[in-house]
Amino acid sequence: MRVLPAVLPLVLLALLGCGDPSAPSRPSGSPPVVVASNHPLAFFVERLAGDRVEVRLPVPAGVDPETWRPTGDDVAEMSEADLVVLNGAGYESWLDTASLPADRVLDSSSGFRDRYLPGEGGVHSHGPGGEHSHAGTATHTWLDPDLAILQAQAILERLSSIIPAEQDAMQSNFGVLRRELLARSAGLEQAVNARSTTPVVFSHPVYQYLQRRYRMNGAAVDWAPDVTPDEADIAELDDLVAGQPTKWFVWTSEPSPANRALLEARGIESVVFDPAGARPADGNYLDVLDRNVEAVRRIYGVEPDSDG
Repeated sequence: MRVLPAVLPLVLLALLGCGDPSAPSRPSGSPPVVVASNHPLAFFVERLAGDRVEVRLPVPAGVDPETWRPTGDDVAEMSEADLVVLNGAGYESWLDTASLPADRVLDSSSGFRDRYLPGEGGVHSHGPGGEHSHAGTATHTWLDPDLAILQAQAILERLSSIIPAEQDAMQSNFGVLRRELLARSAGLEQAVNARSTTPVVFSHPVYQYLQRRYRMNGAAVDWAPDVTPDEADIAELDDLVAGQPTKWFVWTSEPSPANRALLEARGIESVVFDPAGARPADGNYLDVLDRNVEAVRRIYGVEPDSDG
C-alpha cells in the first residue's frame, strides 16, 4: 500500500494524456487548423466556420494549386493540421508521394465519384510547377456549382465532427453559401441559354464540368495565357475553327497582348473565365464568380446585370 502514493501521479498523468493519440497537439484555447489545397475549398471553410477555425492555404501566391508541389515543410504542416481538405478527382497529383494521416484528410469530391468526367490532353508544362497531365479524370469539379455545393456540404459534415458545438451556426452558414453559389449559377445558366449553340474555344482542358453543367458548345486547346503558341498549336486552332467557326476564346487568366492580337487577327475575341484555383489578387471566390458571369454574358450577348 505504501507504493500507491508514488504510483498515483503516474496514473493521473496517463489518464490526462489518454486522448486521441493521432490528434495533433494544440495550445489550449487555440482554434483547430484546417489546411485546404486550393482557394475554393479554403473559401468554403472560411464561409462555413469563420474564425472558429484557422484556415491555411499553403500554395504560394501566383502559383496554380493544380501544378504546385509541397515541400517537406508543407507536408509536415499538413500532417499537424486538424483537417486537410482536398479536392480529389486527381487534382492533388502530389498526394501519392506525401504521407498524411488518413483520419484527418477529407476528399471533398469522393461522394460523387460517379459524376467524374474524363480528362483530356497529354503531358505538358506551364510555369514553375513542372510537367503535369490532364489525362485521367477531369479535376476542376467546383466549376459546376452543383458539385461545389456537395463539396461544401462534405466540409460542413467533417467540421461538425471537429467542433460539434458550432454545428448549428455552420449549418446556417452553409445555407447562405449555397444560396450565393446558386445565384451565380443562375446567372451563368441564363446567359448560356440566351444563345446556347454559340461555339467557344477553351484555352485549357479544365472546363469540363462547367461545359457539362451549362451545355456549352465548346472545344479545348492547351494554350498558356503568357506563352506564345507554337506552329502546331496555331494549326490545331485553325483546324478547330475551320470545322466550327467561333469568335470567342476563353482564357484561364489575362492573356499577353501578343496572344490577344494573334486571336484578333483571326477574328476571335478573348475573354477570361478564371477557374479560381489560386487565391485571387482582388476579392474572394464569389467576386471571381461574379466576374466570370459577366464574361459569359459577353460571350452569349446578354446585357450586364444592372444589379451586380
